[in-house]
Amino acid sequence: MLKRIPWEEIQKPAYKEYNAVEIKDVEQEGISVERIDANILKNFTTDKAYGIDPKLTEEVEKHYNAGFYIKISSGKEIKKPVVFDYIANLQNDLLLDYNVIEVEPYSKVTVVFDYNSGEKGFKNGITRLIAKEGSTVNIVKIQRLGDDFSDFDNCLVEVGEKATVNWSNVVIGAHISAFDVSVYLSEEGGSFTAKSVFLGVDSQKYDMSYKVYHYAPKTTSSVDLKGALKGSAKATFIGNIDIKKGAKKAKAEENETVLLLDKTVRSIAIPALYCAEEDVQANHSASAGQIDENKLYYVMSRGFSLEEARLLMVQAVLNPVIDLIPYDPIREIILRGHVGRR
Repeated sequence: MLKRIPWEEIQKPAYKEYNAVEIKDVEQEGISVERIDANILKNFTTDKAYGIDPKLTEEVEKHYNAGFYIKISSGKEIKKPVVFDYIANLQNDLLLDYNVIEVEPYSKVTVVFDYNSGEKGFKNGITRLIAKEGSTVNIVKIQRLGDDFSDFDNCLVEVGEKATVNWSNVVIGAHISAFDVSVYLSEEGGSFTAKSVFLGVDSQKYDMSYKVYHYAPKTTSSVDLKGALKGSAKATFIGNIDIKKGAKKAKAEENETVLLLDKTVRSIAIPALYCAEEDVQANHSASAGQIDENKLYYVMSRGFSLEEARLLMVQAVLNPVIDLIPYDPIREIILRGHVGRR
């Protein structure tokens, strides 16, 4: 992925401290939150491959200036989403965040990371999730940074026995944005579901990757990515499903749908399926196309302007995914992001 990133367009601020994060609804029973430090991180070393590129993960590991260790106690259901609002501004235009979420057995929690504001800056982060036996974890990552931001997100997800992870990426900001989500289903019955959306306008460049590794029997995964591009925006999607020997009765699927709103946009999809086991179910698909002119004309004939009709068509594509993202404000955030950039 690193080779596809236009590094000549990236301006990186000098290293500085970051002090502009707000945390919401953390005072709930069963939640422990600490600022990340070396003593905590020494307990979470890993030999698993993940991230956009080792250069980016190493930068965060060595020079992080923000981040938290979030632990959910065993058997607890956290009612309200826990929100980490990372705000960028002139004084906080460099963010290197390292976040670790450890969810003990049979717990349930929703954690939201919202990266927002700021016209110009650089963000590079690591998110690690350890979902233990029988837990249910919802992760929502919202990237709505300013037009001159560069954004990189490196994620490692480890799913325990009969644990369920629901993951959502919402990408509507930054000039250059790339994320990689690497998922390890190493214990029987683990499940991973990704429901993600993106909106690219003008000359935005997005690079998005999901890599799902099935090691254990009866594991399941589903990746559904939907987006829209206009202007001269470009999006690349890499989707790898890798079913290892021994992952009998694994089920996996991935789908990408992109709506092309202008002839000058570019969408590249590279789905791949690797399978070393016979008794499995797996499929993938990718599609990209322009708005149906007849449908657009019909919507306009009902009294809508061209821009309003196009917006309705975009919503029709995105809503099936948006409706499944477990964070109520997400629809307003996406709509506001689209309208503000049209």
